[in-house]
Amino acid sequence: MSNLPRPHRINIDLGDFKKPWLSYCKARQVTPSAAFRQIVATLMKTSGELPPKDASAAPTGKMRMQITLTGEEAKFVAACALAEGYSATRWLIALLQARMGNGPQFGQYELEALGRSNLALLALGRNLNQIARSLNAGGALPQELVSLSYRIETAICSHTAQVSQTIARNLERWNTK
Repeated sequence: MSNLPRPHRINIDLGDFKKPWLSYCKARQVTPSAAFRQIVATLMKTSGELPPKDASAAPTGKMRMQITLTGEEAKFVAACALAEGYSATRWLIALLQARMGNGPQFGQYELEALGRSNLALLALGRNLNQIARSLNAGGALPQELVSLSYRIETAICSHTAQVSQTIARNLERWNTK
């Protein structure tokens, strides 16, 4: 073995972190050097990891691609997909789409929640039309419409909180940083 200096080498005293670090690497079947390079690449946000997206490229047809996963990887993908309302294939595609910069992808649960959101907004619109008709007819608002307006305000606040929570969960799930 040569004693020549290696210009790209880094020596670090890990202290008490050495055993957990080696266990971490072993569990992921990666060498400590490769794992460290992955961490550095993530921290440095190297442009070599993700190619720039070509905004001028026209959408093309779909290409079939086959991947082989370990049993553990397949179980992980299946569990994530099930928990988030996707098929395994669709979950992987959504993950890729998020990483490509197409923004977070809504899962089945979020799509259902947003569908319910639209129905709630339509109901609110009908209630607001009732109030507008009463005002246009001239005269004071009947007590039932005043009560209805308070219920509408409560429904809007509740609805807004639910939609915000759905969007936040979706963004958090696909956050790639």
